[in-house]
Amino acid sequence: MKRVIYILSLILSLGLSHTALAQERIVFINEGSRSAFPINLIDSITVPDSFLFNIYPTGQISPLVVSADSALFMNVHSDTLKLDFHDNWVDVRNPKMESIEIQPHGANITIRNHGASPFVCMATGSCQDGRLIVDSDTTCTLLLSNLYLSSREGSAIYIKQKQKAEIVLMEGTINTLMDAANYNHSDTTDTSNGCIYSKGSLTFRGGGILNVYGNHRHSIFSSKNITVEDGSINILNTQKDGIHCDKYKQKGGIINLHLSQIATKGVKTKKEFELKNGNINGVASADLKIEDGETSYCTLIKSDSLFTMSGGELSLKNTGKGGRCISVENTLKMTAGIMHLECHGDGGRYLTAANDSDYYTSKCITADDSIFIQGGHLNCLSTGLGGKGIVAGTYLAIGNDTEPKDTEPVIRVETKGECIINNVDEDQCFGCPKGIKVGSQIDVFCGDIRVNTSGSGGEGIECKGIIRLHKSEVQCITCEDGINAGQHIVIDGAHIYCYSTDNDGIDSNGKITMKDGIVVSISQHEQDESFDSDNGRFYIFGGIVFGIGRDWTKVREVEQPYYSTGITEAMNEPITLHASHYLILKEGEKNLYSVQIPNDIENAFITCSMPFLSENYSYRIVEAVYINEEQQSLFDGKLIIGGYSNNYTTLKVIQPQI
Repeated sequence: MKRVIYILSLILSLGLSHTALAQERIVFINEGSRSAFPINLIDSITVPDSFLFNIYPTGQISPLVVSADSALFMNVHSDTLKLDFHDNWVDVRNPKMESIEIQPHGANITIRNHGASPFVCMATGSCQDGRLIVDSDTTCTLLLSNLYLSSREGSAIYIKQKQKAEIVLMEGTINTLMDAANYNHSDTTDTSNGCIYSKGSLTFRGGGILNVYGNHRHSIFSSKNITVEDGSINILNTQKDGIHCDKYKQKGGIINLHLSQIATKGVKTKKEFELKNGNINGVASADLKIEDGETSYCTLIKSDSLFTMSGGELSLKNTGKGGRCISVENTLKMTAGIMHLECHGDGGRYLTAANDSDYYTSKCITADDSIFIQGGHLNCLSTGLGGKGIVAGTYLAIGNDTEPKDTEPVIRVETKGECIINNVDEDQCFGCPKGIKVGSQIDVFCGDIRVNTSGSGGEGIECKGIIRLHKSEVQCITCEDGINAGQHIVIDGAHIYCYSTDNDGIDSNGKITMKDGIVVSISQHEQDESFDSDNGRFYIFGGIVFGIGRDWTKVREVEQPYYSTGITEAMNEPITLHASHYLILKEGEKNLYSVQIPNDIENAFITCSMPFLSENYSYRIVEAVYINEEQQSLFDGKLIIGGYSNNYTTLKVIQPQI
């Protein structure tokens, strides 16, 4: 039996009453037997080793030594337990808690609380081999104040039960937690697998800094939910997930993610991810994992269900092969806030489990189902082979009809990579870069969208089904098609500028329907059109159309005025349009619409349709160097409305077909 030293003599010498012992006391438990000290006469308690307590009574320098299984603090009035960690022991100060049991094992401290009241524990100090274990059936609050805690056995902080817990980073403090690379639990019921591990919900707040090194598996793990209200959390190493939980909600604070291990995730949720305010910054440099024909990608934010963002800022950069910034299995919705996303890793080929050839590519945003971008600023940059900006498996909606103009989304997408495979036959290209790629349908209700692709094979906006463009501004400057749809493109009120160097400006494998708006489409590649539709199913019912192409654009006749001509067929010799000059539709000496010519274009065909053209007026298509007194400029001066031009060259006098 372990001995209890000095307890009886201390109790007798202090002349304690039975009432004092019952109300405020610390009880040392020794294989079932119990002995008590009055708490109001104790300054501090040191736990230097397993089953050994040093008690410092008020006004005394020398400690009283007690050997016991554990210590229980009972029936007291203050609300903070203070732990000061050292390499081989822990100071327990002001243990003014009700029904708190301290169980030591070197610098590993287990706090047991099975009372009805929540408790608060402050942890500080520096320890190279210690743990803080909380076994409580009530809510606990852990105050971290310049705590450095590293474990060689398991997690640094382990919250064993499913009660809620708060971790408060004290103002102005820097706290660092590390877990063991290989866990060696002495307790067989210990199932922890993260540096901070909780079976219940976790909330982080406070004005301090927390550095977390997840050396075994996860950095921060909760079986339920994680909420970040304030503070700065730096995930400096993780083997699996930086933050892993069912639901993640951030209301403020700063999260910094650093991923360097293959196929790791920054924030991983089984259900919802929600960013309402605050910042998440992430840098990933790890490649994907290919195992048994299955791929797993290094991803900075991964949700197995939903992603919502209504404020705050995301700044994410992934340089690994096939890397993702944001990956969502269900639906992504953004209503406000700022996203800066970069992917620089290359795509590549691999063999599936069925031994079929497949390929992977990097993606700034990917959702298996739908993406709704209703507000905020979104910037995507992808530079690797086959890299993509925004990818939705089924549906993409940008803006909506009800929000005021100052809440309309602003989207910038740029890709610089080439196709993964680009044979001489263009039909054999695959794994090509895309600015925006969607499976079934795109609806652009409003917003300012600009897409640039500079690598070969790069398309601007691609959808296998239908694209509807409403009251928005859309600019695509691309290598391949600017806008491409598998079935139908409907333009109804949008302002659109498309310029392709190696393919069609606007291309539909089905129909193109122009109802209203202003559209400029330019293709400078040989035998490609400004508007390319299946069997010439290009219908113009209204709006303004200006096309420049190297092949004839076929327009179906409808009950609206339109004009379409090929300049090379109308002139005696081929016409070259000159870079930076303006192609202008004039009514008398007045400029109606002017399109800036991006590069020298030989043998150009022009498509021009405007509903207000009258057979009573003289119209000309001219080329000029300058525009004076413009009324309106769109797309950084690429489309100008109104104004006058001197020293122009007349290319064609036209007579509207009414």
